[in-house]
Amino acid sequence: MAIFKKGLLRVESLDYCAPSPTGTAEYAFRTGKLELRIDRVDVENLFVLAERQNPKRAFLFVSTVLGRHIPVTPSKHRDALWALTEKTQPLLLDGPIFVMGYAETAVGIGAGIFDCLHQKLPDRKIGYLHTTRHVMRNALPWFTIIEGHSHAQDHNIMRPDESYCEFGPQSTLVLVDDETTTGNTFAQLAEGLYAQGAKFGRIILVTLTDWSDDRARACVEAVTGGTETVAVSLMSGSWVWKQDDSAKLPKLPAVAAAKCPPWESDSCSSFSSPRNGLKGDEMSGGDHLLSTLPVPPMGDRDKRILVIGTGEHVWQPFLYAEAVEQVSPDTRQVGFIATTRSPILSGPAIEHKITFPDHFGIGLDMYLHNVEPDDWDRIVLFTETTIEGVHPILRRALGKGHIVDKDGQVFEMMNF
Repeated sequence: MAIFKKGLLRVESLDYCAPSPTGTAEYAFRTGKLELRIDRVDVENLFVLAERQNPKRAFLFVSTVLGRHIPVTPSKHRDALWALTEKTQPLLLDGPIFVMGYAETAVGIGAGIFDCLHQKLPDRKIGYLHTTRHVMRNALPWFTIIEGHSHAQDHNIMRPDESYCEFGPQSTLVLVDDETTTGNTFAQLAEGLYAQGAKFGRIILVTLTDWSDDRARACVEAVTGGTETVAVSLMSGSWVWKQDDSAKLPKLPAVAAAKCPPWESDSCSSFSSPRNGLKGDEMSGGDHLLSTLPVPPMGDRDKRILVIGTGEHVWQPFLYAEAVEQVSPDTRQVGFIATTRSPILSGPAIEHKITFPDHFGIGLDMYLHNVEPDDWDRIVLFTETTIEGVHPILRRALGKGHIVDKDGQVFEMMNF
């Protein structure tokens, strides 16, 4: 129930999880209350609120356009990418552009901004790199940063080829995340790059929602010695957390025994996340994936198709989903989502949760949120591991469809 009181919208439960377009509202969680002020809305209905299973931070902004915790149509995701790109492009300097995204949630949106900028500026030197939880085989990280409030704190940054990351006074660094609340993670990455000698003439912070109240921009400018920094987003505001000192804090999920074979990232797989960088047209487009992958053709009964990425492996699966949607935009419903390491409590924002052993043999739980298999006629899941990285628990829960492994081989979901 929601009521107005002295200009403040009080939400007595998370049943009201879609915030009002503008104004200030207070949301009650198990361990405290979140006061959220929305100042600017360029695109409505960008997120809902959920509760983390995390003692460090109780709340989570769950994007409705990202395709991480809620299935999204590829066209809706692409619309958000273009909206952010239109805001970003006029702020670029004339030289090379280096785009970076954050694991795991913003790997795809970072690649999407890179892709849109490349389409708009095909003659510019544009490189992309994302942070990763997975150090590549026979390589050491370029540097590492820590995301203090996260369930998985370490971000490894692999050293890209010099042609992917060209820096200097005419170069622009574009840092992309789904949201920012304090700016600390942005500041750490910028500071790490500068410590390695990668300095830029301008830095652009790109988010779907910016709750930092200009702190993110100021933090980055401070740690880079005054490099001009600007921020763009589709929604902005600020937040205040009021902790209930009497509430029992949730514990992070326990470490479990590894159930899938140990896996190491490498650069040899046909289907994998670009941890050592990406530029230009190096990754095949969705049309090529749709025409070359040996996934059985969609039949007349396949009206509802869900494409699932896994962990950081989201950009190629998204391009495939986008191509499927573009082939039959009026006759098929296409959704895209990815598995995640983020532990989120069930509630209005997370109505359905599949819990299964991680793909990588680490020894932790992973999740697929808001996917009811009966809602979909065909499911295609992409993994950058071997087929053994998709545990039978997940395969049985999905119950249908196909799996595309790291080499582009296609397997029946239930053939194990």
